[in-house]
Amino acid sequence: MNAFVTGGTGFIGSHLIDRLLSRKTLNVYALVRDRNSPKWLSGKDVQLLEGDLLSLPDLPSKIDYVFHIAGATRARKWSDYYTVNQEGTASLFHALKERNIKPRKFIYLSSIAAGGPGSAENPFKESDPSHPVSRYGHSKHLGEIEALCHKNLFLLGIIRVGAVFGARDKDFVPYFKLIQKGILPSLVSNSKDISLCYVDDLIQAMISAMETDYPSGEIFNIAYPEPSSWNDLGRLAGKIMKKKLLTVKVPLCAVYPAALITDAVTEITNKPGIIGRDKYQEMRQSGWVVDVEKAARILNFHPAVSMSEAVAETIDWYRREGWL
Repeated sequence: MNAFVTGGTGFIGSHLIDRLLSRKTLNVYALVRDRNSPKWLSGKDVQLLEGDLLSLPDLPSKIDYVFHIAGATRARKWSDYYTVNQEGTASLFHALKERNIKPRKFIYLSSIAAGGPGSAENPFKESDPSHPVSRYGHSKHLGEIEALCHKNLFLLGIIRVGAVFGARDKDFVPYFKLIQKGILPSLVSNSKDISLCYVDDLIQAMISAMETDYPSGEIFNIAYPEPSSWNDLGRLAGKIMKKKLLTVKVPLCAVYPAALITDAVTEITNKPGIIGRDKYQEMRQSGWVVDVEKAARILNFHPAVSMSEAVAETIDWYRREGWL
């Protein structure tokens, strides 16, 4: 059987490919921009197909499973979100139809940003109307709509996930570096609840979505059942690192000028920063908590790694790689 993965050289995609390769019955194909730069796929038994979502290369005539992981989480300009997350998704489906490729299952990795904010008291459910608050979230929602337009042609499963952490992820490194220095950054009311997910648990959820029967077009929220906050995560990391932490509070009003500066630097360097104006819109919300009951009931999704174990494993990997 054949599996095709977009975004395979990235943080989440490379972990998924590792899991797929452990199944000796699967041949894995990965869409890569440059076959000479395989990144985390280097030396692995995976077929590299050079191209991108808008200029797809020749694909195997028979693909059993498609995992669409590629997406823009940061962008040099806002239109890039739509080019990759909406148009790229539409292009992939068009290519499959045009080439008469009919996979058994199509798994699309989306984001809780496509749904909207939620609190611990009122977590966002898959059945709730989507109301994205950022351009990133809106573009992922449009990507979902593109996918759902094809649910009668392909057996489709949509995975929504929030902040994912684990080995190979770079976005959490600056935060953990501050913790290592004994600083607990408390930005924009860090007491706000968020739904976090460990990468190993996300990969298991995608494998379950591949293997489980359910009506085409189902959406599943994936996260730890209990919400956390950035303060909770920082204190846990500080405990693991054995650091006494000094809490440094930064009010929301100070974040927006920093976001403006980040966007200005992005214009000059063409390298998107982590916190720009679009991310600021998400940070203003009361919380980002999702209900995971549906995934537990249908996919039998239950995180296998506790939050403390997951953070400890992530920190250990960062240290081994010299990232901390």
